[in-house]
Amino acid sequence: MSYLLDLKYTFRVILRQPGFTLFTTLMMAAGLGICIYMYALIETLIFRPLPFPDGQRIVLIAPELNGVRQGDLPLSYADFKAIQAKSHHLTEIGYYYAKQVNLNLDGKAARYLANYNQSDLFDFTRTQPVKGRIFNAQDNQPGATPVMIIGDTLWQNYFAGRPDIIGQRILINGISTRIIGVMPPGYEFPLNTQVWLPSRLDESQFTPETAPKIYAFAKIAQGSDRAAADAELQTIMAARAEQYPEINRGRSAFTITFQESFEGEDSKIIYYMMLAGVGFVLLLACCNVSNLLLARAGERTKESAIRLAHGASPLRLMSQMMYESTLICLSGGLLAILLAGWALPLTNALLPAFVPDKPPYWWQMELTGDVLLKSLGLIALVSLLTGGFPAWKMSRSHISHVLRDGTRGAQSRSNGRLSRILVVIEIMLSASVVCLGLLLTLIVWQARQVDYGIDAQNVFTAKVTLPPQQYQTPAEKTTFYTRLLNHLRSDSGVRAAGLISFLPGQFTWLGQIELQGQALLKSEQLSLPQSQNVVVYPGTLSVLGVKPEAGRMLTPADNAGSQRVAVVTRSFVERFWPGEPHVIGKRFRWANSKYDHHWYTVVGIVPHIIQSRPFGFRQHLPTVYRSALQAPATSFSLVTKGVPGADLTHTLRRAVSQTDVSVSAWQVKSMTELLRRNTAGLTFMAFLFNVFGLIALLLAGSGIYGVMTRTIHQRRQELAIRQAMGATHQHVIRMLMGRSLIQLGIGILLALPVAMTGGPLLIKIMGSSPLPVWVLFVLTTLSLGAVVIIATFLPARRALRITPMDGLRS
Repeated sequence: MSYLLDLKYTFRVILRQPGFTLFTTLMMAAGLGICIYMYALIETLIFRPLPFPDGQRIVLIAPELNGVRQGDLPLSYADFKAIQAKSHHLTEIGYYYAKQVNLNLDGKAARYLANYNQSDLFDFTRTQPVKGRIFNAQDNQPGATPVMIIGDTLWQNYFAGRPDIIGQRILINGISTRIIGVMPPGYEFPLNTQVWLPSRLDESQFTPETAPKIYAFAKIAQGSDRAAADAELQTIMAARAEQYPEINRGRSAFTITFQESFEGEDSKIIYYMMLAGVGFVLLLACCNVSNLLLARAGERTKESAIRLAHGASPLRLMSQMMYESTLICLSGGLLAILLAGWALPLTNALLPAFVPDKPPYWWQMELTGDVLLKSLGLIALVSLLTGGFPAWKMSRSHISHVLRDGTRGAQSRSNGRLSRILVVIEIMLSASVVCLGLLLTLIVWQARQVDYGIDAQNVFTAKVTLPPQQYQTPAEKTTFYTRLLNHLRSDSGVRAAGLISFLPGQFTWLGQIELQGQALLKSEQLSLPQSQNVVVYPGTLSVLGVKPEAGRMLTPADNAGSQRVAVVTRSFVERFWPGEPHVIGKRFRWANSKYDHHWYTVVGIVPHIIQSRPFGFRQHLPTVYRSALQAPATSFSLVTKGVPGADLTHTLRRAVSQTDVSVSAWQVKSMTELLRRNTAGLTFMAFLFNVFGLIALLLAGSGIYGVMTRTIHQRRQELAIRQAMGATHQHVIRMLMGRSLIQLGIGILLALPVAMTGGPLLIKIMGSSPLPVWVLFVLTTLSLGAVVIIATFLPARRALRITPMDGLRS
């Protein structure tokens, strides 16, 4: 019954000071809100299991070359077969490979990413079609009748959801294919897939050296873990290297989740840093509320002593303070959950802007039951942390000392020491978050200002994939290129047009470079330095505004009947022929290539062009540009330069359709939009970090202001005595300001290791910053110093307006 009375008393105390209650509740809502939001966001992006049975055990098996993990690259089919036969820590091992295909029904063309797999893929995810059937063993045999399974989105959008879909035929890359199944809504395994075709790899047609590349998936065996699976994969691959040293030396394999593969392993570090940042903000909110509760407990010291003198137990006093803390944290937590629940759907709407095509199917930001449960646990923990210290201090009131004390609630020395420690922690946490937020903002700003080495103004692009059955020979592909470019160049809105296998700003293939004259063993070629490999139609680099620094550009004369030539970037020259003044005419080839053994002669040098996102190590890699007339590609990007203000999206689609009605243009966008998307995700992360930093500054400032206000209020008699003894207002303000600046200095020193450790780590992963970390730390110190000075000066000036007589009577 006494606990009910204490709970009623707590409600009266809270309602008696609505300003204090609202202030502390909003503090907790801010800290808990961004913490719950960020956890839900990051958990969705990288930690939440795939939405299938045993989703937490699903992994990809990815290659490793010379100790460098390549989580987004395929594995050799020969290595896959060895792993499938020998692994005990991985189960249900299967494979797939993906290709862009052209669908055509009654002259209506569309492009989709098709997944080639066996029936075990659907068994792997424990998913059956809503209509029809999955593949059987006969479907996967070479020469079998062409069949396909489609996704619900394709069924609804392309076939208008027609009920008689099973048995219908559609042209896939010009081949009549029968639909045998429709998968359930939302099913897109392995990655945004809407077309599944049977894999018909004929193992008798290739050797370990010529084995195709595939993506391998598996489940971690029951009772095992990824570390054990990785160790086993290294053992298997080491045996492969001994058996096939010429093709497998330096190669290994490891497990990676689909989420990590999509995001990149380095992104995990960024997400952990962001979680640490929001954790700092939450701790800052806890310190603020705890400090304010501590100050209020100091005001009620005499009341607590009297209650103890009348027989109240220390435990009862502690529980009363914990009631107060719990009610504040619970109110703030409920408001935080509402804010996070409102923000996550907004984030879902923004996600398509962060990826070139569409977000993966597991990107569904929502407050799941798991997130809500952990949020409630976090609220309970925060309640304990926030109210624990004030409750403990209140219960330790010394009856005789307090009752003899004439300071009428003045702050005790121990309370004051604890309050100052909490303020120091607040300053340390806010300085760390603000400094790293500034650094990430500058990294993003520099990435957005980076020079890709091209002129993207008025440039529009589109991707095109040729049906391999219709365009089998280089001559057929070249004829299509020529006709398509002629259609584009005849348009009045097009100034120039070209073709390129991979656009600047997009990842391309990597390969080892062997220079003519090098005497290397086959196994030594695996450790050769790498270059990026891009195929361009002659004149395409000029469309992008690239001009030669030396030599010439590719011309129509660089065709299949002429010497193999290449244009290389300045970074290629600096990497492979450093210090040599005459590079034109030098020769190289792709080491370890299964398909291209030609020697290429350098005929031109162009400035460095970034063939990746503008951060990370790949932005500095050199690039080789080869003639599409000598190495025609099946998939490529159209590049058109339009007249100022022209929108060429319809022009590109129309030109492709006029060239071949069975081929479609997709991902039609301006070059500036494509380059903007390269930094969209990073810009969003920087925005979030800046929000954290702003909230940290506001929490630090408001917390210090609230604590200083209550501290000065408790010391009003002391200040009145000082003034009565002749102290001026300036002297009193200097005294208060001096103590605050000492706390600022200690907090800044504690934040220094965090900033100097996290800052270089961010730069290593994301790229360079125009300002060094120490300069940003100085700016952070100055901004926090201004906040501390204002938060100290305002309550001090207000307190000094009271006359010494009124202060002594208070």
